[in-house]
Amino acid sequence: MTVLYEPDPADLGEARQLNSFTDAVFGRLPRADQRRWAELYVKALLRTPGKKSVRRLAGSVSDSPTASQSMHQFVNASPWDWQMVRQDLLRRVERTTAAEAWALAPAFIPKRGEHSVGVHRRFDPFLGRATTCQLGIGLFLCDGEGPLPVDWNLYIPEGWVRDPHMRMRVRLAEEPGGALWSQVAELVRRGTSWTTGPQAPLTADLSWMPDRSTFLAHLSRSEQSFVVEVPETLTVRSASAPPPASPPLSVRRLLDTQGSAMTSGEQHHGLDVLSLPVVLPGAAARQPRLRMLAQRRAGGRGTRVWLTNLVDRPLSQMLPLMRQPRLATAVVNSLSGDFGLQDFEGRSFPGWHHHVTLVSAAFTHYRLSRAGAAGAGG
Repeated sequence: MTVLYEPDPADLGEARQLNSFTDAVFGRLPRADQRRWAELYVKALLRTPGKKSVRRLAGSVSDSPTASQSMHQFVNASPWDWQMVRQDLLRRVERTTAAEAWALAPAFIPKRGEHSVGVHRRFDPFLGRATTCQLGIGLFLCDGEGPLPVDWNLYIPEGWVRDPHMRMRVRLAEEPGGALWSQVAELVRRGTSWTTGPQAPLTADLSWMPDRSTFLAHLSRSEQSFVVEVPETLTVRSASAPPPASPPLSVRRLLDTQGSAMTSGEQHHGLDVLSLPVVLPGAAARQPRLRMLAQRRAGGRGTRVWLTNLVDRPLSQMLPLMRQPRLATAVVNSLSGDFGLQDFEGRSFPGWHHHVTLVSAAFTHYRLSRAGAAGAGG
């Protein structure tokens, strides 16, 4: 293979940074050719404008006529452990920063056909209509500079799990499957177990998740701290009085009936954050107490609502956590538009995970190198 990219002397520092980064993240891949193609793929994602097709990626780092075939083979067929690489990516991130929070964010990846792994019809809240798509869920480590992607799940609908021919065609093991909330819960459990630092709160906007109530019940029973945004249609119960005095109500109805009893928070840029102790409806005799935070915009222009088990944390510490899900969504948009998240050319389950792992590595290197350059300049 002939490599076109030979950095000018002025670019040698940047090239060494990338080489050091990919050595740390992909250094445990068992074969030298896998490690080389991982570095070239990340490099190509960083320097190829527009659509990140395999042909265009290969052409940006090699003039060999077989480079695109070799790159495609590396992503789609080469047997390497993406979870091991993601753990090493997290270790690399933790060398320079610490988790202030974790964030979940969905990635709706449109597909024209029905043969790519996990493709199904689903309502995309960002487009406002049903689409044929894959649904990826990203777990992001949030530091002071913003969210960084460290782990992913691809939602596998039950129809895929039940059909052995479909599983075989896309090399899908039997393990994935189950309700959406359980696949998201497994992602959270796995990713947060990798960290070597203190456990940080989980943040998310759950409005896109149809089984959010079950996921919330799971979170409230776990030891994971969280602050999650929920729609006003979610049903909760005021914890200020026992049932039947406080029947289950939608958040919207609860705000209408008990808004005057809610504790007012601080004014922040025209926003008044109100607080009320609540519990989730359920059969359990003793539900963990949660805190509902309602952010009413000045002039009555709508309300945003969060639930959290951080019942004693001051509002000044909660507000940065409440902003993380939107920052994570912005990162997903950047991964899709600038780093090729939606440009995977393949149908297999391993291939999808290989691709999103390489995309995550490219974005993380870009963010960390910019932060390092800003720090050096400062």
